[in-house]
Amino acid sequence: MWPILLTAGNLLLGFAAIMMMTLPQAIGLGQPHLVTAVWLIVMAGVLDAIDGPVARWGGREPTPWGREFDSLADLVSFGLAPVVLIGVAIPAGLQLPSVFWGALYVMAGTWRLARFIWSGSKAPSGRFEGLPITGAGLAIAAFWLFEETLWGSVVHPPAAYIMLCACSLLMVSRIEYEKFPGLGRHERRNGVKWWIAAAAIALIVIKPALVGFPIALLYLGHGPIRALLHMTLAGAGIRQGGNGG
Repeated sequence: MWPILLTAGNLLLGFAAIMMMTLPQAIGLGQPHLVTAVWLIVMAGVLDAIDGPVARWGGREPTPWGREFDSLADLVSFGLAPVVLIGVAIPAGLQLPSVFWGALYVMAGTWRLARFIWSGSKAPSGRFEGLPITGAGLAIAAFWLFEETLWGSVVHPPAAYIMLCACSLLMVSRIEYEKFPGLGRHERRNGVKWWIAAAAIALIVIKPALVGFPIALLYLGHGPIRALLHMTLAGAGIRQGGNGG
């Protein structure tokens, strides 16, 4: 029951974020409440991060219905809501490219979720195959918060489009990304992940607007960097084996 309630909360927070960005101006009640919307997306991310570990902690594996419900909630909170955020935040007259890049992002996120539902993941336990849409959506939200804090608005639209494009490519890729650490698991690797997660959360709590985006970039980048290192080490091993033969 608790995992389903957490997923429902994730969905409702994503829906509320979209309403905060679109409804006030549509009905003549003022400007979009973007700051509130961003924090609603962040709160949705917290719920999404813990619903799976809570389910496994209770000794239950996610059901097919639960995975599909979770994916649909993620599509709203981390697929549609971040795209609406960028579209609303981009200065007037520069919004047309955001339609194209936003559509690409939503399509990639939907593809990523559908692939996970129907074919599962070939990544090792504790990892995602491809950038999770939650990480992508939170990275977009962190980018907006960073720009808003330093410059008062999104003054670098090309950077927003690059973020949307990069997240789209990483979501449909087969690059492995670390999952949120599990509850009740005592493996050394899981303990290290808890320490890293705790340090990142502490830094974000201290300076959320300035620290959140760099940490998001580190998460986005750690998958390709590890994949590149793995390929380099594998190539070096093959060359050494060939020389030794």
